[in-house]
This record gives sequence, C-alpha cells and structure tokens, in this order.
Amino acid sequence: MKKFTSFCGIDVSKDTLDYCIYHANNDKAIYKQITNDAESIKKVFSSSKFDNILFILEATGNYSSKLIYGLKQLKRPCQVVNPLRSKAFMVAMGYNNKNDKQAAYCLSKMGQQSNHNNLYEMPSKEIEMRKQQLSVLQSLIKQRLMLENQIHAIKQLAIIDQTAIECLEKALEIIKEQIAIIEKKMYQPSKDKDFKAKKKLAQSVVGIGAKTAIALLIATNGLNNFDNANQLASFLGLTPYSHYSGSSVRKKGKITKHGSSQVRALLYMATTSAIRYNKTCKDLFERLRKKGKPYKVAIVAVMRKLAVQVFACVKKQTMFDRDYHIDKKQLS
Repeated sequence: MKKFTSFCGIDVSKDTLDYCIYHANNDKAIYKQITNDAESIKKVFSSSKFDNILFILEATGNYSSKLIYGLKQLKRPCQVVNPLRSKAFMVAMGYNNKNDKQAAYCLSKMGQQSNHNNLYEMPSKEIEMRKQQLSVLQSLIKQRLMLENQIHAIKQLAIIDQTAIECLEKALEIIKEQIAIIEKKMYQPSKDKDFKAKKKLAQSVVGIGAKTAIALLIATNGLNNFDNANQLASFLGLTPYSHYSGSSVRKKGKITKHGSSQVRALLYMATTSAIRYNKTCKDLFERLRKKGKPYKVAIVAVMRKLAVQVFACVKKQTMFDRDYHIDKKQLS
C-alpha cells in the first residue's frame, strides 16, 4: 500500500483554484491560488515539487472537470470526494464558517486520513460523452414536460390565442425531435469493448434493460470507483437514513436520495419486471410485504437489490444466475 506524506487540497471555483500543500512530516501548510484554466493547471502542477503528492478535490461538476483531466494528463494521483463528506469533515475539524483557504486546507487533511490506494479513475472517452448526452437528455425531457403543461394550461382558458398555442406546439415539436436524436446517439451500440462487456453483464440481471444498464454505468463511471455494493447503494441514494436518539427523537426513516434521480427512476421502473421474474427480488419483495412493510419501502429494497446484483455481475465478470439463491439455500 502506497503511503503519501504530502497532500494538495484544491478548492475549485468557476474562475480560480485555491490549493494548500500540506506536509505531514513537519505539519507545514503552503497556500496558493491560480486561475482555473487548462494552461495554468498544466504549468503549475507539472512542477517537480508536486511529485509524490496526493491531490484531493471535491466533485463540483463542470468546474472541476478541467482540473481532473489536467491532473490525469500529468499522471498525478488524485482523489475526488463527495462535497457532503468534505463539508462534514470541515465541521468535525471545527470550521463552521467556510472560505476557500480553509476548504483547501481541510481537503489536504482529509487526504491524509484517507485510503491512499483509493485513487480516482478517469472515465473513458465514451463514458464521458454518454454522460453529457444523458445530462442533455434529462434537460430536454424537463423542457418537453414544461411545454406540454403550458399548452394544456392555455387550452383550459375561455379565450385562447392561437398564435401562442402554435408557438408552443412548434417549440414542443423541435424538443421532441432533439430528444429522438440524442436518444438514438446515446443508446447506439458501444465501440468501447470494456463498456460493451459491462453493459452485457449488467443487462443479464433480470429486470435491467438497456437504458437502465447504460444510465447506471454512465453515472458510476463503469463501477470503477466502488470497492463494494454498499458504496454503490450509498452513491445512488438508496441507503436508508433514520435518526433515533434517546426516547424522544424518533425521526421517520427514508432514503438519502443522493446521486442521480434519473438512475433511481429507471431502477424504480425496473422493479416492475424484477418482482415478477427475478426470483431473488420477488422473494425479497414478498417477504417484506408479509412483514407489513409499506409498498414503497419494499420497492426501494428491490431497487437496492438490483443495484447490488449488477455490481456483483460486473465486478466478478459473471453473467447473472437466476437460480443462484436457490442453489445456495440447498447447499446450506
């Protein structure tokens, strides 16, 4: 296991990168700020003083993508952490008010306490492109729904302006055409052998279709950055959350709903088939319902089970076995 002694925490914003180099050996921290562009990233972090340093940054979407790509081009080891985790870490360190300098320092300290072998793996070019396509598709679907609702609302009025209706209907037609184009592009056969193999394994799980498999692999970077199924369930927001304290605090349990809502929606639809034809999921659903669990609680449990089954098949590179749980019971 590689053990780093120096860490570079980077707080990412639209225009700037605030970074803190922390040397654990002498407890020394150095702060600097650079502009958030490809040229500055390459110029600064290619220096030999960043050799044998672990970089830590938050996943901040588009603003952090240039930095992550630049660090990987320079072959710098880095970890990309969930902003919720880094926020909780800052609070634990006693920082209730955040600024860029403090955030960079806390990220460097967070890297010191992390598993140094758990490095971020850059998505393949195909996954990155499909991820952008999925994002655009979600945006277009929202616009389609908004236009449909506007048209419906206007048609309920006593006096209707035909020009307004025609403008909205024309915009809706264009949106539908673009959705068809992006869906065709997104769900076309893969040229990436690794992605293609993972998609086939994911689809072997009874209940998981092509759209769900692709969306799941895109959202999770092909499951590359997960060590176990619990991490995947947490990332997808399928982990139950409850708050109990003493005899007075009894907050109702619910799932965290972190991660992609689109993937959760697709998994929800997949349960319709899974509770009928996937034996493990069917048994789980029926067992929870017999115990008096609400329908939605049982469905969420099946969603989590599907994600776990996909994770197992992809990681073990094994096609889904419909009778695995039956064979296992017979052996016990």
